[in-house]
Amino acid sequence: MLSGQNNSENSAMAGAPRFSIVVLTYARDFLLEEVLGRLKDHDGGRQDYEVLLVDNNVDAADRQRLLDQFPSARYFGDGINRGVSARNIGIDAARGDYVLVVDDDVLMETPDYLTRFERYFEAEPKLGCISTRKRVRGETRRRVDLIPHTRKDVDLEDSFLTFRFVGGCVGFRRETLHQVGGFYPEFFYGIEEIELAFRIIDGGWKIRYVPDIRVEELEHPAGRKPKRQSQTDRLSNKYIMTWMHMPFPENVLNYVLFTPYLFYRVKGEVSVGKAAMRFLSWLRRDDRPKRKPLSAAAQAYIRECGGSLWR
Repeated sequence: MLSGQNNSENSAMAGAPRFSIVVLTYARDFLLEEVLGRLKDHDGGRQDYEVLLVDNNVDAADRQRLLDQFPSARYFGDGINRGVSARNIGIDAARGDYVLVVDDDVLMETPDYLTRFERYFEAEPKLGCISTRKRVRGETRRRVDLIPHTRKDVDLEDSFLTFRFVGGCVGFRRETLHQVGGFYPEFFYGIEEIELAFRIIDGGWKIRYVPDIRVEELEHPAGRKPKRQSQTDRLSNKYIMTWMHMPFPENVLNYVLFTPYLFYRVKGEVSVGKAAMRFLSWLRRDDRPKRKPLSAAAQAYIRECGGSLWR
């Protein structure tokens, strides 16, 4: 049974916290301590938050001790690696008004990040998700995969409404997640952000990119599958997400154009045949979700944001 243990001796709050910070970890103990330390060092002295550490590791190492520095914290781990959807364990347990989801190789760079998240959410009642500005250590080129938009020429120095978010460090209104649900549980890796973003905007919520909450991602290879395997997972998930949410005829365009695009981008390090077979196997299942294309309102929102439906 999954364990959720309270560090009651460090619980300084009376009542529910304002923020819940969900950190998912796997095979990165040498980075996890620094990631958690940055969250504490940059909390601006606030005490109204909890940290929920979700452990995908299969060993029995003591990682709960790393939570002693926080005003309130809980640890969840049962020795099973559930992939990226394990974030839902922390999301379901979160008590805060706002839920931050942080990866174990992403370092916070903004000293008062909690207050900034709070201000953005309070300013827009229908803001369901905040995508932060992320850079990768050692990279000098403009990384298009870190831009939460189908247009890759957007000005990243300005805040803008969008219809996607980039993972690593992302904020959600807890009410939004309760309405639309968390990450799709059958996606072990890849495309989970786009799929959830579609449900968020389809639920009538907005997503905003903000440039003043900044994080650094290390993109450490520890805990990752081999490139070919991970990109194959990503492609099969893309097929599933397209079937679930994209309207016709944009879904057909996506099937036709995304496959060669990904094949080119990863230099052939993907098995298109395996991805297609996984998708077809999923499609034949009786228990799969029903197809629910984006509503007319969600499609209009994407267009208003300057986005493309088919990508």
